Amino acid sequence: MADFAKWVVAAENALGWPQGAFLDSYAANRAKSDQAAIEANPVALAILSLKEGCKHWSGTDTELKLTLRDRFPSLTEDSQSFPRSEARFGAALRRIQPILRR
Repeated sequence: MADFAKWVVAAENALGWPQGAFLDSYAANRAKSDQAAIEANPVALAILSLKEGCKHWSGTDTELKLTLRDRFPSLTEDSQSFPRSEARFGAALRRIQPILRR
C-alpha cells in the first residue's frame, strides 16, 4: 500500500488533483472504516463506554472482561458476540487494539 500511495501522490498533479488529495481521501476512508469496525464490535463499544466513565483503568484481561460485563450488561449480554472465555476475549482485545489506538 505504501508503494501505491507514493505513486498516486506523485501522480496527483498529472491527474488534476490538488496536492494532498489522495492522502486526505485515504485518511477519511480509513477513519470511516475504523468507526464501522468499532460500531460492529461489542468489545470495542464497551471499552469506549468504560473510557467515557473514567479516565484511568488498570487490571488484567479477565478483570476488564468482568468490569465490562458488570457495568455494561446491555453491550455484553449476547454470548454470541461478546466473548465469554478469557482466550477469546484476549484475542478480541488484540484485534481491536490498533483501531482503538488510532
